[in-house]
Amino acid sequence: MKPRLPKATTTDKSCSDSDETGRLAPAVAGACTFLAGVWLTLSPFVLDHENTGGGFDGYWNDVLLGIALIVIGSAPLVEPRAATWWLSAPPFLGLWLLAAPFVLGYNDGTPAPRSTTSDIAVGVFLLLIWLVIPAAQPGRTRGSGAADVERRRR
Repeated sequence: MKPRLPKATTTDKSCSDSDETGRLAPAVAGACTFLAGVWLTLSPFVLDHENTGGGFDGYWNDVLLGIALIVIGSAPLVEPRAATWWLSAPPFLGLWLLAAPFVLGYNDGTPAPRSTTSDIAVGVFLLLIWLVIPAAQPGRTRGSGAADVERRRR
């Protein structure tokens, strides 16, 4: 006589797990963006950005971009689904941070290697966060966008 195995119950935990991860990834990316913004806002005071470029210098560039990153990073933490349109800005701000030391001339006159390094590091960090975290979400594969879903319905 074979022993009776208990009936398998079917609970759809896979949907809730991927749903939680789907909400978690933007929140983690938002938190990282928020922290990058805090650093960028404080870096002019910590690294002494006094002599970085002329006119619109590195000091104001970092303070304003830091505040923008704090706001952008807070949005996915508050409501991940409603904040998806914010998610496109950090990579562009990261690209700007990579270019800003050269475009704004941080090293014209008095060298500012700490300011330059800080901006480049934050720029690379933003690009990595916004490339790696969304790619790690389950169900986020090429061809899963809204246009592709609509095409599959037809």
